[in-house]
Amino acid sequence: MITKRKSTASKTVLFVSMMKKIAFLLALFLSFNVRASGFENADKWLRLLHYQKDAFGGYVGTIKNEKFYLSKDGRKNPKAELEADIALFEGNDDERKCFFPARYIVLKKEGLVQKAFPKCEAFEQFKDDLRPAGVTMLFTDAYMNNSSSLFGHTLIRIDTARVGTQLLAHGVNYGAWTGGYEKSPLYAVYGLLGFFQGGLTTKPYYDTINTYNNIENRDIWEYSLDLSPDELELFVAHIWEIGNISTPYYFFSQNCSYMLVEILDAVKSELKLADEFKKWVIPLDTIKAINKKGIVKKINYRPSRERKIKHRLKQMNKNQKKAFYMLTEDEKADVSFLQDDEKADVLETAYQYVQYQYVAKDLELKEYRQKSFKLLKERNKASIGQSFNDLKEGKDPKDAHDSAMMGLGVGLQNGRVFEEFFFRPAYHSVTDNPYGVLKGAGINFLEAYFRHYDHRDKYVFEKLHILELDSFSPIERGFAAPSYRIKLDLLRTTKLKSKKSGYVSKGEVAGGATLALTDNFWGYMLNSVDGAYGGFLSHNAWAGFSLGAGVLYSGDLFGFQAECKKTFATQKQGAVFEQNVLFSWHMLKNMDMEAKLSRKTISSKSLTEISLGLKKFF
Repeated sequence: MITKRKSTASKTVLFVSMMKKIAFLLALFLSFNVRASGFENADKWLRLLHYQKDAFGGYVGTIKNEKFYLSKDGRKNPKAELEADIALFEGNDDERKCFFPARYIVLKKEGLVQKAFPKCEAFEQFKDDLRPAGVTMLFTDAYMNNSSSLFGHTLIRIDTARVGTQLLAHGVNYGAWTGGYEKSPLYAVYGLLGFFQGGLTTKPYYDTINTYNNIENRDIWEYSLDLSPDELELFVAHIWEIGNISTPYYFFSQNCSYMLVEILDAVKSELKLADEFKKWVIPLDTIKAINKKGIVKKINYRPSRERKIKHRLKQMNKNQKKAFYMLTEDEKADVSFLQDDEKADVLETAYQYVQYQYVAKDLELKEYRQKSFKLLKERNKASIGQSFNDLKEGKDPKDAHDSAMMGLGVGLQNGRVFEEFFFRPAYHSVTDNPYGVLKGAGINFLEAYFRHYDHRDKYVFEKLHILELDSFSPIERGFAAPSYRIKLDLLRTTKLKSKKSGYVSKGEVAGGATLALTDNFWGYMLNSVDGAYGGFLSHNAWAGFSLGAGVLYSGDLFGFQAECKKTFATQKQGAVFEQNVLFSWHMLKNMDMEAKLSRKTISSKSLTEISLGLKKFF
């Protein structure tokens, strides 16, 4: 009997204990729900999980990867995701918690989780490798030899607390994993449609400098960001979270710049940078945006190796230049005709040029070692220090004209009046204000023209420059670079004899050379392969080749281009002699007055246009 009573009492105690635990867990759960109520709509939470408003008033995460969202419905349901995250951090799955330290930091500060964050060896090693002391956004200028870098590139440097140089810091890059498609005709298509996956990669900053500054010869601009210690901690934690996943990469929308913008928003939700880029994102625009938000505390310029060498060459006198070219061709050349105070600068420049040649793969390793050793040996003999000034200042991209453009114009076509409206989402013509952009490079994307012809009272879609790439690189001794042009247009064409009009798609691929007559005035020759297709044409298409030449002036006050081109084609409609003149006055940073004159001749029939327009950049 006594045993039975003891057993009953024991069961009662166990039942009461279990009920207390259930009540505690229920109270804890309800407490979290009360505290979490409304936080799912807080900007801090929405930015941290990369949510954007959708067309129906709800939310959708821009990161299209199931691993990033803990809730099954998390990508479209911020509340469900919040509850799933709280449940994770109050649970016992420490291994999974280690993938999401940024969320823990935010939820802990909001009082939504109580448990301590577990010890995560991989994450701790990541932080120890970085030794973070700050964050710097980097902008590299356009690289015309790679279609994914035509608009420049942005990436992040996590500054290091290590004593010494920031070369030991780490660069964080968001890019597409192209899988060897860079030279495939599908490369652009895949990039536009998001068929490539993108992700973050982290590597030492000296590797970043070597890639952009030395191999690709691109200037780097460093914009140090004003982040608090707490924001820096959150930034590193969020980089860790994003670094474990991949997401579709789109060249013009969810690209390198957009992801970095969203990461900054996740750390500093009040910035709302992503709200400014709804349709497309250009790296230059992100640099302008962070400067306008006032979070840039310091700017540093790293000119490319090629630009630094050319800067030194400009400081040389005639004898020094002669000696420089002698040494680059034969490191044993006798340059005793130089004064001692001239020799050190020449030897140093020649050594830098040999490095430039080796990186460009113009020298084999054996020859590079031989040349560089001899030049360094002679340089060390020179007791006098260098007198050349280093290149420390450049034209800051944040002060360049804005990337989108629209305008109004009026003109005459064979004496008949027309008015036109034109628009271009991106981003620069060779006659636009060159300040802060790569000189001689033009990148026009989807530039559309609409006209009203007075004599017919007719509104027409005149033309669409789908894509136009211009790269004019002056040939200099020791620095040979080809010039090229790629164009794809949809044009409204008029038959000069019948006066009938129709639309034709036209393409052009041209290559040639440019010669600098002065710093700003260049002459060039371009030979091209041309073709056109459209039902308006005889036999629906023509193919041909062209010979062309022109001059280009690109200055701070105005731009000027004059060009003539003769096309030899399989059909009469393609055999055209074209003459084009364009003058652009840079009235303000974001406003140009532009005058154009063009003449096209087929056989003895000519079409002449003259126009005046006002361009506004925004």
